[in-house]
Amino acid sequence: MAFSELISKKRKELGMTQEQVAQLLHVNRQAVSNWERGKNYPDLDVLIELSRAYDLSLDLLIKGDVGILKKVKEDAQELRRQRKIRKLEFSLLTVTLLLIVIPVSFNLFKVHNIWNSHLINALLFVLVMFVMIASWVLYRFIYPGPINKNAPIFVPKQIGIGLTINPQNPIGLIIWILLMIVLIIIFVPRIF
Repeated sequence: MAFSELISKKRKELGMTQEQVAQLLHVNRQAVSNWERGKNYPDLDVLIELSRAYDLSLDLLIKGDVGILKKVKEDAQELRRQRKIRKLEFSLLTVTLLLIVIPVSFNLFKVHNIWNSHLINALLFVLVMFVMIASWVLYRFIYPGPINKNAPIFVPKQIGIGLTINPQNPIGLIIWILLMIVLIIIFVPRIF
C-alpha cells in the first residue's frame, strides 16, 4: 500500500481529522493533506512521530512507498553532509584558536628568539593555508556541483559580511590557486 493511502486510512480508523494530526505532529494541516494526497513526504523526524501517533512501524511506512524511501535516503545524505560541514567548521575554529594561542603565549611569557619568529611565521602560514583550503572545501560541501563558467566570480561570504571568490567559476578557481601560490612564495622564505 502506498504511503499516502496508508496514513489516510490509519487516520480515519483512529477517527482523527487532518487538523488534529497536524497539531499532534506540530505541522500545518496542509502538510498532512499533501502527504495523504501523495504530493510530498514528511521529514524523517516527523515520520518517526507519525509512526508513533499511528502505532505503525517505520518499516511499514517507509518500505511501502518508493517515494518515501527516496525521501528518507535524501534526508540521511543531507544529515551526513551537515555533519561534515560542522566537523569542518569545528576543525577550522580549533586550528585558528590554537594558532592564535601559541604565539600569544610566547609573547605573554616573553620568550623571544629566532626560533620563535620562525615558529610564529610557520604557524601563521599554516593558519592561512588551512583557512583557505578549509574554506574551499566548506564551499564545495555547501554548493556541490561541477565547475561552471556561468557561475559568478564573486559570491557572498558564508561567514561574515562581504564577498569571496567563487571556486566554482573557472576564473575564480584560477584566482584561488594563484592566491595560494602567492602566499606560499611570501611565507616560505620567512619560515626558513
